Amino acid sequence: MNPIIETKNLQKIYRNNGVEVKALRGIDLSVAEAEFLAVMGPSGCGKSTLLYLLGGLDRPTEGEVVVNQHQIHLLNESQRALLRRNVIGFVFQAYNLIPNLTAADNIELPALLAGRSPKDARERQRQLLQSLGLQEKETLFPAELSGGEQQRVAIARALVNQPKVLLLDEPTGNLDTRTGARVMEILRNFHVQGQTIVLVTHDPKVASNAERVAFMRDGIIEDETMLTVPGNTEPILSHIVQLEL
Repeated sequence: MNPIIETKNLQKIYRNNGVEVKALRGIDLSVAEAEFLAVMGPSGCGKSTLLYLLGGLDRPTEGEVVVNQHQIHLLNESQRALLRRNVIGFVFQAYNLIPNLTAADNIELPALLAGRSPKDARERQRQLLQSLGLQEKETLFPAELSGGEQQRVAIARALVNQPKVLLLDEPTGNLDTRTGARVMEILRNFHVQGQTIVLVTHDPKVASNAERVAFMRDGIIEDETMLTVPGNTEPILSHIVQLEL
């Protein structure tokens, strides 16, 4: 079976006042369909840059990015936007909900932009709100929701078009421990149903929900480990200690 995500020699160089900053130094990565991958690493290691390249939110300086057989590195901005609308769901740490739209409207909007009928968009929105325990929040605006509720709405919005791949950038970073655990439980449930997930985090507890963890440092993937028991941080912590020795 071909991987649903694959990168080859992925590099990203930023230029700031004539100074080159090598955010990614040659990433080779493969993610199978229905896999749950966590990418860990310290701040500034390049993990969010990697996620943005996978999602077509930025373009690589060099190398290849293939998602669901689409060569993202060769697409122009409008083509990448269309791919994000139909194939890739993205969840940000800061939620990025539209403040003057209700929870229901925030979820429905991507479906309408993708060409779904209002009836279909509304039905999908209601299914997601029900599955996320937010059915009584549909008429509320983001400012009226808690952080955990906003993040669940953001997850619903990312899933409304049934994307092949769900990408998450520090999805629990703004949440307390209990609320973050609830969000991760929701993500595990979607993964069990066959959703491909790639998540970046600096938190071993969050990463322990994945099947595989890739460890990044200084723009490269240093090592990987497979996880067999969700929520068990011991293999991750052991790997971190070994990498730091």
